[in-house]
Amino acid sequence: MWLSVIIPVYQDDKSLKKLLAELKQWDLSKIEIIIIDGEKRSRPRWIDKSFIYLTSDISRGKQLHLGGSVAKGSNLLFLHSDSHFPQGSPIDILKKTSNKIGFFKLRFDRNDQFYKIMEFGTEMRSKIGKLIFGDQGLFIKKYIYDSLGGFPEIDIMEDYKFSKLLKKNNYHAQEFDFIIVTSSRKYEKEGHLKSFCKMQVYKMAFQLGVSPKIIKQMYYRGK
Repeated sequence: MWLSVIIPVYQDDKSLKKLLAELKQWDLSKIEIIIIDGEKRSRPRWIDKSFIYLTSDISRGKQLHLGGSVAKGSNLLFLHSDSHFPQGSPIDILKKTSNKIGFFKLRFDRNDQFYKIMEFGTEMRSKIGKLIFGDQGLFIKKYIYDSLGGFPEIDIMEDYKFSKLLKKNNYHAQEFDFIIVTSSRKYEKEGHLKSFCKMQVYKMAFQLGVSPKIIKQMYYRGK
């Protein structure tokens, strides 16, 4: 198996359906699709039978860790369920890359000035701060992923902690010249400035050692 695509999801069938419809257009030879649902339910009938479907606790860290642990691909691609690829399939780029770890150019599904600033900030954070968040996608060799113990099984900030682990072990991720689009709904629902400030508070709290469980409670209490 060349690649395992791992997608955590929780009560977001609409976005997942859109992403899976895109994936079906890819060349899926030697590729497995693994969906890890944080909702304990029977397998939805609309999920293709060729895709692996698992359930887990409501914890993206645990969902990602489970997906990585069962993956058979020599390469892993972690995607959020509300992501999609407007340029088509990135498979050719991934097959040709010599990079052991990589991520995509993040764009939002809205073009307001606020989102342009967010996109620029994300790119600077990734290139200078070496911090990659889940909505950028993460491509990584499985042997590297396994050597680091996989994603931490924490309730929130799992991507931040894993990025720190990569940095600590001198692994450098490269940006692919390929766009991944993510949803702007959380910013639209709560307001741009409020959502942005809340995320900075959560990151700071995590850096100061606040338990991920407490941060998760803060996050969902404010939603």
